[in-house]
Amino acid sequence: MNKIAFIFLIYNVINHEELWHMFFSNIDKEKYNIYIHYKYDERLDFFEEYKVQKNIPTKYADISIVKAQNFMLTEALKDKNNTHFIFISGSCIPLKPFHHIYNNLEEQYSYFHIANPEECLPDCIDALSYIDIKYLNKASQWCILNRKHSELLVNNNEYIEWFKSSYAADELCYITYLSYTYGDRLGEEIKATSYNSPPEIATTFANWEGMDYKYVSQKELKNYIHITQAELIHLLKSPCFFGRKFKPIAAHSINKDFYLDYIIKNIKDKTFY
Repeated sequence: MNKIAFIFLIYNVINHEELWHMFFSNIDKEKYNIYIHYKYDERLDFFEEYKVQKNIPTKYADISIVKAQNFMLTEALKDKNNTHFIFISGSCIPLKPFHHIYNNLEEQYSYFHIANPEECLPDCIDALSYIDIKYLNKASQWCILNRKHSELLVNNNEYIEWFKSSYAADELCYITYLSYTYGDRLGEEIKATSYNSPPEIATTFANWEGMDYKYVSQKELKNYIHITQAELIHLLKSPCFFGRKFKPIAAHSINKDFYLDYIIKNIKDKTFY
């Protein structure tokens, strides 16, 4: 049976760990695996058993984050039934029930939320010593990789050298290497959404200032301490699978019956459908 690998990259906690525990609670364990990479080792309430036994020291916006991702992919690839590998942050919440995600991922594709290529420079100017500028691409770190591309990325990691001094290399390495590998055929390998489109069409939603979004952030990346019912319903109806960044205190506005019934029990309340 095909499995989804959920790869959590956290500092020390999963902000809404109990919610994630409920998300997985009634799901056949033959359909998923959970892997957790932590920066600081603090005991988790529900997911302690899923921590990897080794962690890669990381720094903000540094190539070390990509090395940690590669390590986690290597671990997850050991289970040959894992067909997709989803990167999840410690501040994410699910916005679709498990079965919706499981049934809507296509094995032949990886999924990226892509920026305009010109945004790559000057952050990765050094990479042009190795590859032509036409291959440079930038995308959200919170991508979903299929098995084919995950194996490619862990077995051919020359991009670590290309981007070793780049700012936010985690937004550059994977999508650029796939572009370098597949060239004009990249569109046949991935399903891409655009930074220029409304953010809720991405697989992982994030609310940045200046985006084309009904409830757009007024200052940089929004860290949710509260979400209105109207916005939460809007996100549940949108294509996105997950949302970030939700602080622990946001639980008060998230844990509503209509949300929990849909995410946990897949009951579509007439409130939003």
